[in-house]
Amino acid sequence: PLVLVHGFGQDSSAWVDVADSYARFFRVINVDLRGGGQSEVPDQSYTAQDLATDIVNLADVLDVERIHFCGFSLGGAIGMEFAIRYPERLTSLSLHSTWEGGPCPSMKRWIEVRSRLIAANDPVTNIGTRIVSFFSPEFVNANEDRIELFIQRARDNPYPMTPDGIKGHAEACLTHDVRGRLDAIRTPTLITCGSMDRSTLPSQSRYLHENIADSELIFIDGDGHFTPFSSTAEYLSISLGFLMKHTGGGA
Repeated sequence: PLVLVHGFGQDSSAWVDVADSYARFFRVINVDLRGGGQSEVPDQSYTAQDLATDIVNLADVLDVERIHFCGFSLGGAIGMEFAIRYPERLTSLSLHSTWEGGPCPSMKRWIEVRSRLIAANDPVTNIGTRIVSFFSPEFVNANEDRIELFIQRARDNPYPMTPDGIKGHAEACLTHDVRGRLDAIRTPTLITCGSMDRSTLPSQSRYLHENIADSELIFIDGDGHFTPFSSTAEYLSISLGFLMKHTGGGA
């Protein structure tokens, strides 16, 4: 089984470009985190640790003992907590466009802006700021058709993020901190990041690589934050190659 865990302000539809390719080789479990998609939107705050516990509880309900964990952005933060707290339940860990947590003024300001925009319910600024944070200017300039597809998907989403939902995701991001605990991760780990990512910086992926023993770090040259969408073929080649290597299926 391969569990796909989306990022801040997203839902399971974030994986639409790659889920079918994964499903050729794995039993795909594509989740909506608390606060997003079709999952409940609780009033109380929660942390990445709480969300990791949600994933292990889901695995128990599905009678799944061990999983491949594939997390994007906030999903990667949850994956690190999962690997630290439940190492016996993991076969591999894939961390895409994510970060170690702790004080990060730029991210704090960005999360505050995104939360206010969603609460204001202005689709133009909401989607527009997502484009700025997800993609490099070069990608936007060269791929107008893909950007229009991204906009249309956001508009057509039947389960848009709510103010309460984004508040919960924001709290999970702002309280995330695995510094000083990354040496506890012993699961085979892949780390990927766009070389022009402005949301979770390449330097943060390097930090993860330097502190997670025997991890693999691969940058996707010239790309921004949302690599499963903007560099789908390259992302899948890297991701599936790693996964197959750790299932006995060859590189």
